[in-house]
Amino acid sequence: MKIAILGSNGQLGRELAKNYPAADVYGHEDLDISDASRVDSVDWTQYDTIINAAAYVNADHSETPEGEALTWKANFEGPRNLARVAIQNNLHLIHFSSEYVFNGEISNHSEDEPFSPLSVYGKTKAAADAVVGEVPNHHIFRTTWVVGDGHNFVKTMARLAEMRIDPKVVDDQFGRLTFTSELARAVDYVLNNTVESGTYNLSNSGKIRSWAEVAALTYEIAGHDPSRVIPVTTAEYSSDKKNFAPRPIHSDLDLSKIQAKGFVSEDYEPIIREYVQSLEKIDE
Repeated sequence: MKIAILGSNGQLGRELAKNYPAADVYGHEDLDISDASRVDSVDWTQYDTIINAAAYVNADHSETPEGEALTWKANFEGPRNLARVAIQNNLHLIHFSSEYVFNGEISNHSEDEPFSPLSVYGKTKAAADAVVGEVPNHHIFRTTWVVGDGHNFVKTMARLAEMRIDPKVVDDQFGRLTFTSELARAVDYVLNNTVESGTYNLSNSGKIRSWAEVAALTYEIAGHDPSRVIPVTTAEYSSDKKNFAPRPIHSDLDLSKIQAKGFVSEDYEPIIREYVQSLEKIDE
């Protein structure tokens, strides 16, 4: 099986590239997937599967005029181009979605919940889901609260703990973490098992927590007082922030569909403990 991985410079792309050393990997500088002519210049007939990990994920900047244009190019026009070449060449397309396609008013989001995005970022992801869904052989993994090799919330909290900073963290948004290792496991599962095309919610399993609770857990694992984390509301946190994108209140996903296909989600708590401890070793 010959695989092309798009978005190799991001957290998820790096994880996938590590898992598939024989794959061809493309960063943005190698292939801007929003540029149809550049996409068409690739010989896609050499591949069986395209894994699209490319995305623009700065939801706040997406609320600015220049950010909005950039986000639509990266998150919609790019996947649309990949969907087109996947259809033309009868390829398997794997794509990653976001819980931002929902408004988050309810918890335990199912795959068939109607789209109700609150932000520009969420709208672009919903639009991409629609076009990727037209590919006969596709898998869309809708995920949330991603943590991997690179800039992420848990790493930031661990650094703040070591710096003796008491951060203000929102306590009225709720979800579960998704480590990139879990996403990579799911990709490997659908590549090596018969899993019908469609959209599948995907995150780690485990306790639903607020961002403030995740921060406190990170402080505790790092050997610092978790009470140093100061819980605040989203309204309080965003009061002095321009172009703050609205977030879903509830980001937790119903995992029953992917689990019914035989994929067993791993609890994120042992993984976050190992992850934070690995950061401490790097700093030694």
